[in-house]
Amino acid sequence: MQSRLNNQAHFFKPSNAAILFLTPENKLNTTQKELINNLCKSSSGLERALLLAREFRNLMENKLGKQLRGWIENVLRSGISEIATFANGLLRDYQSIENAISLPWSNGPVEGNVNKLKTIKRQMYGRASFELLRKRLVLKPT
Repeated sequence: MQSRLNNQAHFFKPSNAAILFLTPENKLNTTQKELINNLCKSSSGLERALLLAREFRNLMENKLGKQLRGWIENVLRSGISEIATFANGLLRDYQSIENAISLPWSNGPVEGNVNKLKTIKRQMYGRASFELLRKRLVLKPT
């Protein structure tokens, strides 16, 4: 098992670690858990980053926007510059981000319609009129 982890670590990319750090612990397989444990043993900074990433995921999943300020303060004290840069970005528009985490509303349906419109528009670019575009988007009851 250890040799398999060493082979895996040899070809391991930092982006893969980031994905594993953000994946819920109950969705990780045994090899992935061992890999995370080995990474955390090798660096206390990685262990702190893992805890901070899991805390942020918990804030998002459980709509705990009121705890966001405390999380940002922990990040800024952590000494991990990459996550601190992210936290400073959150501070720039703090109120809207706190609302996005706390409130039950989502702009997902709107974004879905915009995406559909843009896809159809790209397919039709230069080939059809606005009338045809409208007919493809607006459903009329028959």
